[in-house]
Amino acid sequence: MRRILLAVFTVFLMLIPVTMSMGETADKKLTVLGDSIASGYGLAEYTPGNNYSAPLSFGNMLGAEFESYRNFAVDGRTSRQLLDALTAPSGTLANAVCDADVIVVSIGGNDFLQPMISAVKKAAMGDYELIAAIFKGEFRAEMLGDYSQRILTSALDAAKLVDVEKTAENIRKCVKIISDANPNARIILMTVYDPFSGNVLLKAASDVAKERLSILNTEIMAMENGNVSVTDVYSAFDGRAGELTNINKLDIHPNAEGHNRIYELLREKIGTAGF
Repeated sequence: MRRILLAVFTVFLMLIPVTMSMGETADKKLTVLGDSIASGYGLAEYTPGNNYSAPLSFGNMLGAEFESYRNFAVDGRTSRQLLDALTAPSGTLANAVCDADVIVVSIGGNDFLQPMISAVKKAAMGDYELIAAIFKGEFRAEMLGDYSQRILTSALDAAKLVDVEKTAENIRKCVKIISDANPNARIILMTVYDPFSGNVLLKAASDVAKERLSILNTEIMAMENGNVSVTDVYSAFDGRAGELTNINKLDIHPNAEGHNRIYELLREKIGTAGF
């Protein structure tokens, strides 16, 4: 009996830090930086330019648990543009960073994924027979052969143009600027997911993305140190792109379920990290 009580008490003690840490966010300040994934683009209620318009975005759901919350994500923003914004004379982002207790950063998707999805769209739209068959419900598996080859070629050409190392370097510089400006803040980076993963029509694009994203995400994971944590969105989305993103509409952004999954991951990360 004593062993059972001891086991129950041990589990209780293990749960306390997570519960209390999330409760402590009620008097903390959250800042979100990044791109259209962080702005809520792709959600039904999202209004371009208004990051607070979609209640189901991961930023807005997470922000509701903080005393104050500001979202400075910009649709289409690249890692270089975020770096420039952090060093801009206006100091808007610099001030927001200095005033935050938790800073969530979603960046790198536009550097890598946008060139690929543009190439995929171009290749797909150029095959009128295939598109017509899909919309008519007459798609046949044998059609995939030539289509996959065209998608693979287009995705490969686009991926070759992406300087993954430079993207990682930009993100690393952003993290340093944020850390130097606010060494007491908890910085949470997100890995970049593969929006083609699990979609049979886009398997060729996924094969290309996995190889290149592996390099980028390895670099991002290596940035975890001290006050910097990494939330592995890539692993959570792996094989589930059709379920968690709008890729079936050739849109790489997370859907409501995808945003909820990111929210859960971030909430868990903040809870275990504590303050």
